[in-house]
Amino acid sequence: MSQEIKNVIVIGAGGNLGPSVLQALDSDPQFTVSVLSRKNSTSTFPAHIKVHEIDESYPENELLEAFKNQDAVILTLGFVSFETNKKIIDASIKAGVKRLMPTEYGSDTANPQLVELIPVYQDKVNVTEYLKSQEAKGLTWTALVTGPFIDWGLKVGFIGFDLASQKATIYDSGTTTFAGTTLADIGLAVAGTLHNPEQTANKKLFIASLSTTQKEVLASLEKATGKKWDVQHTTVKEALAVGQEKMGKGDFAGGLPPLILAGLYGAEYEADHTKTRELANDLLGLKMENLDDIVAEVVKG
Repeated sequence: MSQEIKNVIVIGAGGNLGPSVLQALDSDPQFTVSVLSRKNSTSTFPAHIKVHEIDESYPENELLEAFKNQDAVILTLGFVSFETNKKIIDASIKAGVKRLMPTEYGSDTANPQLVELIPVYQDKVNVTEYLKSQEAKGLTWTALVTGPFIDWGLKVGFIGFDLASQKATIYDSGTTTFAGTTLADIGLAVAGTLHNPEQTANKKLFIASLSTTQKEVLASLEKATGKKWDVQHTTVKEALAVGQEKMGKGDFAGGLPPLILAGLYGAEYEADHTKTRELANDLLGLKMENLDDIVAEVVKG
């Protein structure tokens, strides 16, 4: 069976990451791209892109219809259950899909300390293990570890820097390095993966746009805005306590962000995979970027 990938369907193309992945694939002449969207979704897409609508329970017959003649299925769904992922994987196998890219992205879930800290990551681990168990059936897979979406995180204030109020929260010393990747680079990495199907088959790949620290980000933001920011100091230990307390009360939305930040800024969680893993940047056509350039673009809006 030829490994060349042409027909690609993106699931979750209306989310935070999906539009960048869709744009990278759509602008590449090798690929014919379509979208799988829930029937109750309000997301809109360019008129030339075919949209397959599906019930939010992801029934097999609708998945099989959407996956007909597809070479690759790309998931950018955020946190969804293992059961939903399994439905999509099983339908991909039945439909003869060649490559599936799960919703990995983000943190390095191969780090057991991190998975213990953030239990929802266990679903990502389970998805990868299930994909490995299904390899003999002909479906290959690639998972991308990216670190935080650095430009998105700055734009929405997720990683401790609030552009609107020009306030920063620095955890511990602020000098622990972490790796991050821009949304655009993740999109390019997905396209690069599909351009290199043999070299990327059945692997977890690590990419990054930069390695930096909180203090470096703060300095860059002050440079780009031309203003001194208000800085609040806290600790990773405090973030852990807040996150675990809220998660213990069932407050997922309130508890998950501080746990993710603890995993990002706590030195023991090794969030800088440019130091701990081999990067696939060269294979996938990515270059390391300049922090000031990224920040300036975010500030400019």
